[in-house]
Amino acid sequence: MRRASVILAALLVASAATAGVREVELALPLRPKMAFTGHEKLYIGPFVRENKGDEAGPDLRFDVGAEFERYLRRLLRKEAKFALVPTIDALRPPTTDVLKLERDAEFWRGLGERTGADYIVGGAIEFKIQDRSGYKTEEYLSPLDGRTYYRQVMVEQTGFTYDIMVDVYDARSGQLIFQEPLKDFQERPERNFDEFTGMFANLYALENQLIGVFVPRTVKSKRMLFKP
Repeated sequence: MRRASVILAALLVASAATAGVREVELALPLRPKMAFTGHEKLYIGPFVRENKGDEAGPDLRFDVGAEFERYLRRLLRKEAKFALVPTIDALRPPTTDVLKLERDAEFWRGLGERTGADYIVGGAIEFKIQDRSGYKTEEYLSPLDGRTYYRQVMVEQTGFTYDIMVDVYDARSGQLIFQEPLKDFQERPERNFDEFTGMFANLYALENQLIGVFVPRTVKSKRMLFKP
């Protein structure tokens, strides 16, 4: 019996080898992480930048939370049919402590009453810039003797790090009903890369994950197809 199994496996491998293999790309549908119909009234914000003392990111020339809220609004208008409630100017949450704000049902319920929203999408965001410079070892081929040598070269680059927590609240009760953490890191091959440009380069990288919270999406995946 065992010998028959081995022979059968060998025949299958041989058949696959002779049949040929072709790589195909499939579009796989994914359900949204929230069971929205797509027509709910959403209020976007606030997204706070938590002050973590020595771990806090540097001061930036723009408001990271406000820019992210505007970006998320544009993305939802483009990809979904939600009714987005207009932003309340100069809205200030009672605290920038993320954990305390998440538990403050009174604040979120009051915001729901003011806006008439069904759900509120808020949370926390941290955007850090890391200028890096240093030496690294690289190989090079000498044109004189054709031999491979090693040398030290100076490398300068800028790194951008995102750490986002997307929270969805029931606007009627003020209760937190969903959380989605998003993280990303990207490097640019030069120092002092524009921080505003760097922020949106990261956001575009996270776009597919972000929109997947609210609406169905598709992801592309490669598969191997055995041809007869």
